[in-house]
Amino acid sequence: MALANTAMRRPFTSGSVQRRDGCVARAVVVKERATLKGDTNYTFAPIINGCWQLAGGHGRDVLDDIQAKLAAHAEAGFTTFDTADIYGPSESILGDFAASWKASGKPPVQVFTKYVPNIFRQRVGPAEVESAIRRSLAALKTDTLDMVQLHWWDYNVPGMVDVALALGDLQAKGLIRHVATTNMDCEALAKIMDAGVPVAANQVQFSLLDRRPLNGMLQLAESRGVKLFTYGSVGGGLLSDRYVAEAKAGLFGGPRYPPVDLNTSSLKMYMNVAKQMGGGSTDLWRELLAVLKAVADKHSVSVANVALRWVMQQGNGNTVHPIVGLRSTAHIADNARVLSLQLDAQDLASIDAVLSKARGPVGDIYSFERS
Repeated sequence: MALANTAMRRPFTSGSVQRRDGCVARAVVVKERATLKGDTNYTFAPIINGCWQLAGGHGRDVLDDIQAKLAAHAEAGFTTFDTADIYGPSESILGDFAASWKASGKPPVQVFTKYVPNIFRQRVGPAEVESAIRRSLAALKTDTLDMVQLHWWDYNVPGMVDVALALGDLQAKGLIRHVATTNMDCEALAKIMDAGVPVAANQVQFSLLDRRPLNGMLQLAESRGVKLFTYGSVGGGLLSDRYVAEAKAGLFGGPRYPPVDLNTSSLKMYMNVAKQMGGGSTDLWRELLAVLKAVADKHSVSVANVALRWVMQQGNGNTVHPIVGLRSTAHIADNARVLSLQLDAQDLASIDAVLSKARGPVGDIYSFERS
Protein backbone atom coordinates (compact mmCIF):
# COMPACT_ATOMS: atom_id res chain seq x y z
CA MET A 1 0.00 0.00 0.00
CA ALA A 2 1.41 3.38 -1.02
CA LEU A 3 2.05 5.59 1.98
CA ALA A 4 4.28 8.37 0.69
CA ASN A 5 1.33 10.50 -0.48
CA THR A 6 0.25 11.25 3.10
CA ALA A 7 3.56 11.16 4.92
CA MET A 8 3.76 14.92 5.49
CA ARG A 9 0.36 15.01 7.15
CA ARG A 10 0.85 12.07 9.46
CA PRO A 11 0.53 12.72 13.19
CA PHE A 12 3.06 9.96 13.90
CA THR A 13 6.70 9.11 13.39
CA SER A 14 8.20 5.83 12.29
CA GLY A 15 11.15 3.53 12.64
CA SER A 16 12.31 0.44 10.77
CA VAL A 17 11.00 -3.02 11.62
CA GLN A 18 11.39 -6.37 9.85
CA ARG A 19 8.24 -7.73 8.23
CA ARG A 20 7.42 -11.42 7.93
CA ASP A 21 8.21 -11.32 4.21
CA GLY A 22 11.71 -10.08 4.98
CA CYS A 23 11.12 -6.56 3.70
CA VAL A 24 11.71 -3.52 5.86
CA ALA A 25 8.47 -1.85 6.96
CA ARG A 26 7.96 1.31 8.97
CA ALA A 27 6.81 1.01 12.58
CA VAL A 28 4.40 3.78 13.45
CA VAL A 29 4.33 5.74 16.66
CA VAL A 30 1.16 7.78 16.99
CA LYS A 31 1.76 11.22 18.49
CA GLU A 32 -1.75 12.68 18.27
CA ARG A 33 -3.62 13.00 21.56
CA ALA A 34 -7.15 13.96 22.57
CA THR A 35 -8.44 15.69 25.71
CA LEU A 36 -11.61 15.75 27.79
CA LYS A 37 -13.53 18.80 28.88
CA GLY A 38 -12.26 20.42 32.06
CA ASP A 39 -9.11 18.30 32.22
CA THR A 40 -6.77 19.37 29.44
CA ASN A 41 -3.76 17.99 31.31
CA TYR A 42 -5.15 14.49 30.80
CA THR A 43 -4.75 13.05 27.31
CA PHE A 44 -5.73 9.84 25.58
CA ALA A 45 -5.23 8.23 22.18
CA PRO A 46 -7.70 9.37 19.50
CA ILE A 47 -8.39 5.73 18.58
CA ILE A 48 -9.10 3.48 21.57
CA ASN A 49 -8.22 -0.19 21.95
CA GLY A 50 -11.35 -2.21 22.68
CA CYS A 51 -11.00 -5.17 25.07
CA TRP A 52 -14.44 -6.76 24.82
CA GLN A 53 -12.66 -9.53 22.92
CA LEU A 54 -10.91 -10.57 26.14
CA ALA A 55 -14.28 -11.60 27.60
CA GLY A 56 -14.55 -14.57 25.22
CA GLY A 57 -16.48 -15.38 22.09
CA HIS A 58 -13.66 -14.35 19.77
CA GLY A 59 -11.41 -17.40 19.84
CA ARG A 60 -8.79 -18.54 22.32
CA ASP A 61 -5.98 -17.03 20.24
CA VAL A 62 -7.05 -13.57 21.43
CA LEU A 63 -5.43 -14.30 24.80
CA ASP A 64 -2.24 -15.76 23.32
CA ASP A 65 0.72 -13.48 24.19
CA ILE A 66 -1.80 -10.91 25.34
CA GLN A 67 0.71 -8.88 27.37
CA ALA A 68 2.93 -8.54 24.31
CA LYS A 69 -0.07 -7.47 22.21
CA LEU A 70 -1.03 -4.81 24.72
CA ALA A 71 2.56 -3.56 24.85
CA ALA A 72 2.79 -3.38 21.05
CA HIS A 73 -0.26 -1.13 20.90
CA ALA A 74 1.03 1.12 23.67
CA GLU A 75 4.48 1.32 22.09
CA ALA A 76 2.80 2.49 18.88
CA GLY A 77 1.06 5.31 20.75
CA PHE A 78 -2.31 3.57 21.08
CA THR A 79 -2.11 3.86 24.85
CA THR A 80 -5.82 3.89 25.70
CA PHE A 81 -7.80 0.73 26.48
CA ASP A 82 -11.53 0.24 26.98
CA THR A 83 -12.83 -2.52 29.24
CA ALA A 84 -15.65 -3.26 31.72
CA ASP A 85 -16.27 -5.01 35.00
CA ILE A 86 -18.31 -7.62 33.10
CA TYR A 87 -15.64 -8.40 30.47
CA GLY A 88 -14.40 -11.57 32.14
CA PRO A 89 -10.67 -11.33 33.00
CA SER A 90 -10.19 -8.14 31.00
CA GLU A 91 -9.70 -5.78 33.96
CA SER A 92 -7.18 -8.11 35.62
CA ILE A 93 -5.24 -8.58 32.37
CA LEU A 94 -5.08 -4.84 31.85
CA GLY A 95 -4.17 -4.30 35.50
CA ASP A 96 -1.18 -6.61 35.17
CA PHE A 97 -0.13 -4.87 31.98
CA ALA A 98 -0.55 -1.33 33.33
CA ALA A 99 1.43 -2.18 36.46
CA SER A 100 4.36 -3.67 34.52
CA TRP A 101 4.26 -0.83 32.02
CA LYS A 102 4.40 1.75 34.81
CA ALA A 103 7.19 -0.15 36.58
CA SER A 104 9.29 0.07 33.43
CA GLY A 105 9.21 3.86 33.67
CA LYS A 106 7.21 4.42 30.49
CA PRO A 107 4.52 7.10 30.10
CA PRO A 108 1.20 5.97 31.60
CA VAL A 109 -1.47 4.12 29.70
CA GLN A 110 -5.15 4.96 30.13
CA VAL A 111 -7.75 2.35 31.03
CA PHE A 112 -11.41 3.26 30.68
CA THR A 113 -13.64 0.75 32.45
CA LYS A 114 -17.40 0.43 32.94
CA TYR A 115 -19.73 -0.11 35.83
CA VAL A 116 -22.56 -2.40 34.72
CA PRO A 117 -24.71 -3.15 37.78
CA ASN A 118 -27.12 -6.06 37.69
CA ILE A 119 -30.14 -3.89 38.36
CA PHE A 120 -32.51 -6.86 38.00
CA ARG A 121 -31.06 -8.73 40.98
CA GLN A 122 -30.25 -6.02 43.48
CA ARG A 123 -31.17 -2.50 44.41
CA VAL A 124 -28.03 -0.46 43.83
CA GLY A 125 -27.13 2.18 46.39
CA PRO A 126 -23.97 4.16 47.18
CA ALA A 127 -22.45 1.26 49.18
CA GLU A 128 -22.89 -1.18 46.28
CA VAL A 129 -21.45 1.36 43.86
CA GLU A 130 -18.36 1.93 45.98
CA SER A 131 -17.82 -1.80 46.48
CA ALA A 132 -17.89 -2.34 42.72
CA ILE A 133 -15.51 0.53 42.09
CA ARG A 134 -13.08 -0.81 44.68
CA ARG A 135 -13.17 -4.21 42.95
CA SER A 136 -12.22 -2.52 39.70
CA LEU A 137 -9.48 -0.58 41.48
CA ALA A 138 -8.03 -3.83 42.81
CA ALA A 139 -8.27 -5.62 39.46
CA LEU A 140 -6.66 -2.72 37.62
CA LYS A 141 -4.00 -2.29 40.32
CA THR A 142 -4.48 1.43 40.68
CA ASP A 143 -5.55 3.99 43.27
CA THR A 144 -7.66 6.01 40.81
CA LEU A 145 -9.67 4.74 37.87
CA ASP A 146 -9.08 6.82 34.73
CA MET A 147 -12.72 6.60 33.73
CA VAL A 148 -15.85 4.73 34.78
CA GLN A 149 -18.68 4.50 32.24
CA LEU A 150 -22.13 3.72 33.64
CA HIS A 151 -24.43 1.35 31.77
CA TRP A 152 -28.09 1.00 32.76
CA TRP A 153 -29.95 -1.94 31.28
CA ASP A 154 -33.54 -0.75 31.64
CA TYR A 155 -34.77 2.81 32.13
CA ASN A 156 -37.90 1.44 33.81
CA VAL A 157 -35.77 0.31 36.75
CA PRO A 158 -35.34 3.33 39.05
CA GLY A 159 -32.03 4.55 40.41
CA MET A 160 -29.99 5.44 37.32
CA VAL A 161 -29.44 9.10 38.19
CA ASP A 162 -28.72 8.29 41.84
CA VAL A 163 -26.07 5.76 40.82
CA ALA A 164 -24.51 8.31 38.47
CA LEU A 165 -24.42 10.80 41.35
CA ALA A 166 -22.77 8.15 43.54
CA LEU A 167 -20.06 7.80 40.90
CA GLY A 168 -19.67 11.57 41.01
CA ASP A 169 -19.19 11.36 44.77
CA LEU A 170 -16.44 8.76 44.29
CA GLN A 171 -14.87 11.07 41.74
CA ALA A 172 -14.81 13.81 44.39
CA LYS A 173 -13.10 11.34 46.76
CA GLY A 174 -10.37 10.69 44.20
CA LEU A 175 -11.33 7.10 43.34
CA ILE A 176 -12.39 8.05 39.80
CA ARG A 177 -10.86 10.67 37.54
CA HIS A 178 -13.64 10.88 34.92
CA VAL A 179 -17.28 9.79 35.04
CA ALA A 180 -18.87 8.74 31.77
CA THR A 181 -21.79 6.71 30.45
CA THR A 182 -22.37 4.01 27.89
CA ASN A 183 -25.38 3.31 25.67
CA MET A 184 -27.36 6.21 27.13
CA ASP A 185 -29.91 7.80 24.83
CA CYS A 186 -30.42 11.55 24.64
CA GLU A 187 -33.04 11.74 27.38
CA ALA A 188 -31.06 9.62 29.82
CA LEU A 189 -27.80 11.46 29.22
CA ALA A 190 -29.49 14.83 29.67
CA LYS A 191 -31.09 13.68 32.95
CA ILE A 192 -27.76 12.57 34.35
CA MET A 193 -25.97 15.75 33.32
CA ASP A 194 -28.79 18.02 34.49
CA ALA A 195 -28.51 16.35 37.91
CA GLY A 196 -24.97 17.70 38.11
CA VAL A 197 -22.91 14.69 37.05
CA PRO A 198 -19.90 15.88 34.99
CA VAL A 199 -20.17 13.32 32.17
CA ALA A 200 -17.02 13.28 30.07
CA ALA A 201 -18.07 10.76 27.42
CA ASN A 202 -20.87 8.50 26.25
CA GLN A 203 -19.95 5.23 24.59
CA VAL A 204 -22.33 4.30 21.78
CA GLN A 205 -22.55 2.13 18.70
CA PHE A 206 -21.79 4.27 15.63
CA SER A 207 -20.80 3.21 12.14
CA LEU A 208 -21.78 3.40 8.51
CA LEU A 209 -24.10 0.51 9.34
CA ASP A 210 -25.63 2.16 12.42
CA ARG A 211 -26.06 5.92 12.29
CA ARG A 212 -28.41 6.31 15.24
CA PRO A 213 -26.06 8.81 16.98
CA LEU A 214 -26.96 11.25 14.18
CA ASN A 215 -30.56 11.25 15.48
CA GLY A 216 -29.73 13.71 18.24
CA MET A 217 -26.90 12.23 20.30
CA LEU A 218 -24.04 13.78 18.33
CA GLN A 219 -25.70 17.17 18.51
CA LEU A 220 -26.31 16.83 22.27
CA ALA A 221 -22.75 15.67 22.90
CA GLU A 222 -21.25 18.59 21.02
CA SER A 223 -23.46 21.10 22.79
CA ARG A 224 -22.46 19.73 26.22
CA GLY A 225 -18.77 19.05 25.52
CA VAL A 226 -19.19 15.28 25.80
CA LYS A 227 -17.00 12.93 23.78
CA LEU A 228 -18.54 9.98 21.95
CA PHE A 229 -16.54 6.77 22.17
CA THR A 230 -17.90 4.57 19.42
CA TYR A 231 -17.91 0.81 19.19
CA GLY A 232 -18.80 -1.20 16.11
CA SER A 233 -17.26 1.43 13.83
CA VAL A 234 -15.80 -1.30 11.58
CA GLY A 235 -18.71 -3.64 12.26
CA GLY A 236 -16.59 -6.35 13.83
CA GLY A 237 -14.67 -6.51 10.55
CA LEU A 238 -17.68 -6.37 8.21
CA LEU A 239 -16.48 -2.93 7.07
CA SER A 240 -13.08 -4.13 5.88
CA ASP A 241 -11.34 -5.35 2.73
CA ARG A 242 -11.91 -8.92 3.84
CA TYR A 243 -15.54 -8.87 2.73
CA VAL A 244 -15.15 -6.89 -0.49
CA ALA A 245 -16.23 -9.23 -3.28
CA GLU A 246 -17.72 -9.04 -6.75
CA ALA A 247 -21.14 -10.55 -7.11
CA LYS A 248 -21.73 -13.56 -9.30
CA ALA A 249 -25.01 -14.43 -10.96
CA GLY A 250 -27.22 -16.38 -8.60
CA LEU A 251 -29.47 -19.27 -9.47
CA PHE A 252 -32.47 -16.98 -10.01
CA GLY A 253 -30.55 -14.07 -11.51
CA GLY A 254 -29.85 -12.16 -8.29
CA PRO A 255 -26.38 -11.41 -6.95
CA ARG A 256 -24.51 -14.18 -5.17
CA TYR A 257 -21.59 -13.54 -2.82
CA PRO A 258 -19.24 -15.82 -0.92
CA PRO A 259 -20.73 -16.93 2.42
CA VAL A 260 -19.73 -15.05 5.57
CA ASP A 261 -18.49 -17.18 8.44
CA LEU A 262 -19.98 -15.54 11.52
CA ASN A 263 -17.41 -17.11 13.82
CA THR A 264 -17.18 -14.39 16.49
CA SER A 265 -19.65 -12.68 18.79
CA SER A 266 -18.88 -9.37 17.07
CA LEU A 267 -19.62 -10.64 13.56
CA LYS A 268 -22.93 -12.12 14.67
CA MET A 269 -23.98 -8.90 16.36
CA TYR A 270 -22.99 -6.58 13.53
CA MET A 271 -24.41 -8.77 10.77
CA ASN A 272 -27.77 -8.24 12.43
CA VAL A 273 -27.14 -4.48 12.21
CA ALA A 274 -26.11 -4.77 8.55
CA LYS A 275 -29.35 -6.57 7.80
CA GLN A 276 -31.36 -3.86 9.57
CA MET A 277 -29.59 -1.31 7.41
CA GLY A 278 -30.68 -3.17 4.30
CA GLY A 279 -34.23 -3.84 5.40
CA GLY A 280 -33.53 -7.51 6.08
CA SER A 281 -31.04 -8.04 3.25
CA THR A 282 -27.25 -7.76 3.11
CA ASP A 283 -27.30 -6.35 -0.43
CA LEU A 284 -26.94 -2.73 0.72
CA TRP A 285 -23.97 -3.68 2.91
CA ARG A 286 -22.32 -5.22 -0.15
CA GLU A 287 -23.06 -2.09 -2.18
CA LEU A 288 -21.57 0.05 0.56
CA LEU A 289 -18.42 -2.08 0.62
CA ALA A 290 -17.91 -1.52 -3.10
CA VAL A 291 -18.12 2.25 -2.66
CA LEU A 292 -15.81 2.18 0.36
CA LYS A 293 -13.30 0.14 -1.63
CA ALA A 294 -13.27 2.74 -4.40
CA VAL A 295 -12.70 5.53 -1.87
CA ALA A 296 -9.98 3.49 -0.15
CA ASP A 297 -8.17 2.83 -3.43
CA LYS A 298 -8.31 6.52 -4.28
CA HIS A 299 -6.48 7.37 -1.04
CA SER A 300 -4.27 4.23 -0.96
CA VAL A 301 -5.74 3.15 2.36
CA SER A 302 -7.94 0.29 3.58
CA VAL A 303 -11.71 -0.01 3.68
CA ALA A 304 -11.53 -0.05 7.49
CA ASN A 305 -9.59 3.23 7.36
CA VAL A 306 -12.42 4.85 5.42
CA ALA A 307 -15.07 3.46 7.78
CA LEU A 308 -13.24 4.78 10.85
CA ARG A 309 -12.47 8.14 9.29
CA TRP A 310 -16.13 8.60 8.34
CA VAL A 311 -17.29 8.40 11.96
CA MET A 312 -14.43 10.63 13.14
CA GLN A 313 -15.38 13.34 10.64
CA GLN A 314 -19.00 13.50 11.76
CA GLY A 315 -20.10 16.68 13.49
CA ASN A 316 -17.26 19.04 14.36
CA GLY A 317 -14.63 16.37 13.68
CA ASN A 318 -13.41 16.53 17.28
CA THR A 319 -16.10 14.64 19.19
CA VAL A 320 -16.04 11.05 17.95
CA HIS A 321 -13.29 8.61 18.96
CA PRO A 322 -13.72 5.06 17.66
CA ILE A 323 -12.94 1.94 19.65
CA VAL A 324 -11.21 -0.77 17.62
CA GLY A 325 -11.21 -4.30 18.98
CA LEU A 326 -7.84 -5.61 20.06
CA ARG A 327 -7.30 -9.19 18.87
CA SER A 328 -3.76 -9.05 17.48
CA THR A 329 -1.06 -6.59 16.41
CA ALA A 330 -1.86 -6.98 12.71
CA HIS A 331 -3.84 -3.74 12.36
CA ILE A 332 -1.68 -1.30 14.34
CA ALA A 333 -0.06 0.38 11.32
CA ASP A 334 -3.34 0.36 9.42
CA ASN A 335 -5.18 2.05 12.29
CA ALA A 336 -2.54 4.76 12.42
CA ARG A 337 -3.26 5.69 8.81
CA VAL A 338 -6.75 6.77 9.82
CA LEU A 339 -5.26 9.79 11.58
CA SER A 340 -3.76 11.19 8.38
CA LEU A 341 -6.72 10.41 6.14
CA GLN A 342 -9.24 13.09 5.26
CA LEU A 343 -12.36 12.22 3.29
CA ASP A 344 -13.23 14.91 0.76
CA ALA A 345 -16.62 16.11 -0.42
CA GLN A 346 -16.65 13.68 -3.33
CA ASP A 347 -15.90 10.75 -1.03
CA LEU A 348 -18.65 11.73 1.38
CA ALA A 349 -21.15 12.24 -1.44
CA SER A 350 -20.52 8.79 -2.89
CA ILE A 351 -20.95 7.22 0.55
CA ASP A 352 -24.08 9.26 1.24
CA ALA A 353 -25.62 8.01 -2.00
CA VAL A 354 -25.59 4.49 -0.56
CA LEU A 355 -26.60 5.53 2.94
CA SER A 356 -29.65 7.32 1.58
CA LYS A 357 -31.09 3.86 0.82
CA ALA A 358 -30.68 2.58 4.39
CA ARG A 359 -33.77 1.30 6.18
CA GLY A 360 -32.34 1.22 9.70
CA PRO A 361 -31.43 0.91 12.48
CA VAL A 362 -33.84 3.62 13.60
CA GLY A 363 -34.40 5.52 16.81
CA ASP A 364 -32.10 6.72 19.55
CA ILE A 365 -29.07 5.07 21.12
CA TYR A 366 -29.46 1.36 22.03
CA SER A 367 -33.10 1.51 20.97
CA PHE A 368 -33.75 -1.98 19.61
CA GLU A 369 -31.28 -3.57 22.04
CA ARG A 370 -33.39 -2.40 25.00
CA SER A 371 -36.74 -3.36 23.51
